[in-house]
Amino acid sequence: MTPLEIFQAIWNENIPPAVVTYVEAVNYGVDTNDLPDFWACALYQPELRRDVTMGSQPWVEETGSFQIGLLTRSGTGAASLDQAIDYVRQVFHGARRDGLLIVEVDGPHDIDPEGQGEWWEVGMIARYTFQTRRDGTDPLHGGWEGFPETPPPPLPRP
Repeated sequence: MTPLEIFQAIWNENIPPAVVTYVEAVNYGVDTNDLPDFWACALYQPELRRDVTMGSQPWVEETGSFQIGLLTRSGTGAASLDQAIDYVRQVFHGARRDGLLIVEVDGPHDIDPEGQGEWWEVGMIARYTFQTRRDGTDPLHGGWEGFPETPPPPLPRP
């Protein structure tokens, strides 16, 4: 699974649509007229991917962030997103699953201070670390054939 798929699985299992509905809106032609009054989307932003160890099965670590947009219809004000902000912070801060660790959740940040347009927007940033391993014997790519299905051992606890 990719970090975004793991993030979305955590969201779907822990944040009910009654609080805020997750919508796959990044790079999709979404008709905003059909969206619920409270909705969210996330932008997956990997920043660095490096081999942590070498050898026949090197560990790979990726760091980056998920930029989370929380939106509500204009006229309701940013305070109407308070419950959604609390859910996102509680669910993701320190969350770990399948090699993904959400290190921190920062925000909310006022993306649209004037609340102009149809949607009132608030943003949050969830910084992550993702560990997996590479297996393979292909000499052209230094033995890399892709990522195996089995995740690495759990990340150490603080």
